Amino acid sequence: MRYEIKLSFKATRYPVRFVFFIMSLMVLLAVSPADAQNKRPVPPDVPEGVEFYENEGHGHIPEGTRGFYKTDPPTSGPHDPRWLPPSIYEASETRPELLVHNLEHGNIVIYFDRSVLAPDDVKWLKQLTQKHLGQWDGMLMVTREDKKHPVVVTAWRAILRLEGLDKKKVLQFVDTFRGRGPENPVR
Repeated sequence: MRYEIKLSFKATRYPVRFVFFIMSLMVLLAVSPADAQNKRPVPPDVPEGVEFYENEGHGHIPEGTRGFYKTDPPTSGPHDPRWLPPSIYEASETRPELLVHNLEHGNIVIYFDRSVLAPDDVKWLKQLTQKHLGQWDGMLMVTREDKKHPVVVTAWRAILRLEGLDKKKVLQFVDTFRGRGPENPVR
């Protein structure tokens, strides 16, 4: 974006006012919605163990293009223009670029390793996910092999890695972040 400023006779006659005007304009242009996403305060009631990351961007990339993310699983960054309906998915049914778009919408993505978790734990996570199916405040479950952290809960710029199912922490994370994505916060 290019801005042109034409100097008038008054600008050359009153240089202090002109400099103040230019500096004020620069400050206003420097504060953008993207900057606000990076500087959001930490919400109250964050469960112990949540990791916060910088915003890697929020732009769309051409459909089917691979994104590169600094976190695994990703919590922000360039993403596909499409998103997935909140539901339960096998890892082979999705891609990180789609899931990042869901996070931007305020969705929660729970990654789980069913080979480590008890069937009742998986059932509880599925029931929780199926309660929240909104576009701007939904939840998704995605299979993931991770023996050390069989439950990983993500939101925009936040990850909670668990060595087993901790229902209290999962519920607290969901309550804190669901519906509070940067694109259209609904809670």
